[in-house]
Amino acid sequence: MSFWIFLLVVVGLIFSAMIGGSRIASNNRKQPKIERIGEVVDKRVDWTEGSSSKTFYITCEFENNERKEITVRDDKYGLFVVGDKIKVTSQGTWDWVERVVT
Repeated sequence: MSFWIFLLVVVGLIFSAMIGGSRIASNNRKQPKIERIGEVVDKRVDWTEGSSSKTFYITCEFENNERKEITVRDDKYGLFVVGDKIKVTSQGTWDWVERVVT
């Protein structure tokens, strides 16, 4: 009996996470896309000791001196160097970053 209750709770948590993620994605799609040019001012990697999980961040500064830390994929992290000009596209909580080559 307790197995079925446990299974029901696990399935409920999975559905709840899926619905929550769907709501966030739906809300982000409704937001306008904003493109800004910035400069990479810092890079960092965050990982937990004993874990293989790593999160890669770049910090960019825009023309109005506003700074924003953005998560990037590990295969993109090495492409950015402090001082690079970048284009940051934001839509809701989503951010895309690409190097601006001059």
